[in-house]
Amino acid sequence: MLLTLVAFSIYISWVDIKTHRISNSSLLFGAVAFTLLNFVEDRSLFWVSALLTLVIAPLALKTKVGAGDIKLTTLLSLFFLPSNLSTLQHFLSAFVVISSTLLICNVAKVKSLRSSIALAPAICGAVIWCARKGLDLSQ
Repeated sequence: MLLTLVAFSIYISWVDIKTHRISNSSLLFGAVAFTLLNFVEDRSLFWVSALLTLVIAPLALKTKVGAGDIKLTTLLSLFFLPSNLSTLQHFLSAFVVISSTLLICNVAKVKSLRSSIALAPAICGAVIWCARKGLDLSQ
């Protein structure tokens, strides 16, 4: 499951960096792949995490986060992020570090804070950080 997450994340991040768009068809493909693997591996879904993501979505939209980023976060949280404080701390820490790095790289390249940045690498990287093997987030 982790390998599929990494491959999906690389693809989504690459497309988002190049086009600043996350297509619904890509998200649907990911949802089908993760659902099939989830069924084969007999893993549970994290409905509360996905619902919490949707609850904060209106606030994120007001801060100019793209709808594709919200849909991506909801999808990945459903399959990979248990709803507990430890997971939230790990996710937010990784997200801040990766998105700050992306922002610094973007400012160095574009020389402006007004341009948009691709958030898919930060979202996917933070989820991978939380889902990686050996990290016990159940505490």
